[in-house]
Amino acid sequence: MNRRHFSRLLAASPLLMCPIARSQEGSVTTLIVPYPPGGNTDYVARIASDSLRRTLGLSVVVKNQAGAGGTIATESLIRSRNDGSTLMIASIGQVSLVRFLFNVRYDPLKDLVPVANIAGNPLVLTVPSRSRFQNLAQLIEYGRANPGALTVAHGGEGSMSHMSVSVFLKRAGIEAALIGYRGGAPALLDTMGGTADLYSANISEILPYKESGRIRFLGVSSAKPVPQLPGIPVIADTITGYQIETWNGLFAPAGTPTEVIDRLADAVQAMLRDPGVLSKFEASGSDPRVGEVKEKFAHRIREDIALWTPLVQLIGVKPAN
Repeated sequence: MNRRHFSRLLAASPLLMCPIARSQEGSVTTLIVPYPPGGNTDYVARIASDSLRRTLGLSVVVKNQAGAGGTIATESLIRSRNDGSTLMIASIGQVSLVRFLFNVRYDPLKDLVPVANIAGNPLVLTVPSRSRFQNLAQLIEYGRANPGALTVAHGGEGSMSHMSVSVFLKRAGIEAALIGYRGGAPALLDTMGGTADLYSANISEILPYKESGRIRFLGVSSAKPVPQLPGIPVIADTITGYQIETWNGLFAPAGTPTEVIDRLADAVQAMLRDPGVLSKFEASGSDPRVGEVKEKFAHRIREDIALWTPLVQLIGVKPAN
């Protein structure tokens, strides 16, 4: 790289100043994902990494760092250099819900910088195609009349599938046997196979199976019906006020320079105007969160905490040691 080209690159991209100062031959930006490959957060991260490469000229490497509900990855981000060289695509679980679920050493409101929310997802109450339940009313009627008879799969303690279905069961007045799995994939497979009666799935998990004939959808957790599941009602039509969604957003460690945060936030907004990106999100059931950057994103996080405080008390979840 010659001196003239190097100077133009620095002038055009303030985000790159710190990393390139360390190596004029280029440097790598690490994008941490707090889950294994293949899930919804990983899917969003792959889209974001590709977009950041094209928009900012970054060399981005996605690093999947699963464990302890994503708190290991989050602590890794917090300990990293705050120069924009390490970022993270986090979900609601590592940020808004973490204090309810885990005894962690970090404060998500102080130790993380919310750069931009990227996309949100509703959850879908799902039953096997052979299930006796054709709608939510039938499920609720049976569950109330037969305490403990329903088996309910979830992706592990503290997962959104666990939290969302626990709130549903409590609000519906149903006692059920909850079965925890190591992730959503085996929980969904066992539900499709009939081992479990019910699973609260991220919409991105179930869309690939929509035409499989193996599952049936009873309701979505969003405020409005989703176009990817025509004819499926919102759960709030049956359980008043029930609305639960998750999201995936971009975070940096505290102390990251403002100009770096601004540059990243602008890049995310450019990504959310890209027709190719929008088509991918639509296919996965994700709702782009245009304009939810920096303080607006921080406001959402604070609202999430306020929303979930009484819900956590309702379902009796305690932080894991």
